[in-house]
Amino acid sequence: MDQSLKNLAKLLILGAYKNIERILLGTDTYTSKEMKEEILSGVKPPRTVLEDLCIGCGGCANACPTGCIEMKEIEPVKLAENYVKKSIPVMDSTKCIYCLYCHDFCPVFSIFNEISPIHPRDVGEIDVEMDLSKIFEKPVDIPESQLKKIASILSINLRKLMKVEGEGK
Repeated sequence: MDQSLKNLAKLLILGAYKNIERILLGTDTYTSKEMKEEILSGVKPPRTVLEDLCIGCGGCANACPTGCIEMKEIEPVKLAENYVKKSIPVMDSTKCIYCLYCHDFCPVFSIFNEISPIHPRDVGEIDVEMDLSKIFEKPVDIPESQLKKIASILSINLRKLMKVEGEGK
């Protein structure tokens, strides 16, 4: 048998033994058993939705490629003369791949240029104050192609909510 094949066989056998030893006996680990159990028993997931800032359009859920966002019904909240929020997103962090589509397609961020109420990692500050009815009054000046793309993902009539530059609203 060639020496290189013997060395390869030896490496494979020793590697397999070392990994089995690590897995079964816990040798060569730097994390204590207590810490490992604490980690595996559950971690408090990050805050992913600022519920008060969400307009409940469902854009995040529709844009999510893994289906990790579901819309949860809530007590209706009137946000504008012609719009009532009826649901908010709930994210399953175990399914999230951190593509950030939820954030990027949120109209609060993508159209009105305000802090997005959804983010897969952490939305940060606890007390962010914003009057949602006021953001709908902000003029929108983004390309029509981008507006169409975003509108196709939302489950609401976007034109009813926004004031577009150049339109007499």
